[in-house]
Amino acid sequence: MSDVTARPSALLWPAPQFVPAPTDAPSAFTLARVGVPALLDADARRWLPALVADARLHRDEAALVETMPPTRRATFVAGRLALRAAVAVHAPQHASDPILRTERGAPVLPHAVAGSVSHKHDAALALMLPRHALAHGASLHVGVDLEHRPTARDVARPSIARRILTAPELDALSAFDADPLAQRERVILSFAIKEAVYKAIDPTVQRYVRFTEVALQFSDDGAVAVSLLLPELAPEEITVRAQYALDDRWIVATAVATTGFSDSAE
Repeated sequence: MSDVTARPSALLWPAPQFVPAPTDAPSAFTLARVGVPALLDADARRWLPALVADARLHRDEAALVETMPPTRRATFVAGRLALRAAVAVHAPQHASDPILRTERGAPVLPHAVAGSVSHKHDAALALMLPRHALAHGASLHVGVDLEHRPTARDVARPSIARRILTAPELDALSAFDADPLAQRERVILSFAIKEAVYKAIDPTVQRYVRFTEVALQFSDDGAVAVSLLLPELAPEEITVRAQYALDDRWIVATAVATTGFSDSAE
């Protein structure tokens, strides 16, 4: 029996990587990314018990993984490994607790932190913010999305622009008509930011939000303003700030939603 077969989790699952947050994001943000091993066996029974034995995954999380379709298992595990690494930074006393999920699919995290996770087929990214970083009485949630930057080959594929952009956003996209790759990247970036915003506002609105119910306006300095077009919310009821960062391969979008103040912190 090969060592890879004997100890698959130790050899195949990479350690979490802490990646820089967008420059205009809250300074207390922690972002942890875990890649899905390229050589991972499709049969989770060959590596899932090893992750539990290594104490990298809680047995309750493993039980949850076993209920999922095979195509979702590895990306879910990557997300839990990333979340656990980020929790350990801000709430180390909870680093070994199971991270399960709500009925709406969000991770159930310790009260000490606000967090979010994004899954791709080859990686997952977790965002964490300690609640002690909030103003007293602030009710806050965060969202994160991870997307691949488009390549020249992607330009030939059908665009999702008309599905996700508002009319003004489509008009602004015409500024990139001379550069199809840059135009495609603006569409994917808009998608990523809106996904992060949805996750940040979901605990408040508790419903599916259409892409056209979130409007983005990019400024020349790289900042992005977010407007919520939700009929059930007054403009002052919730404030959303979004940020993004690009590297050679990834688009990272983050969002912070503040839902006002009360007498005590949530």
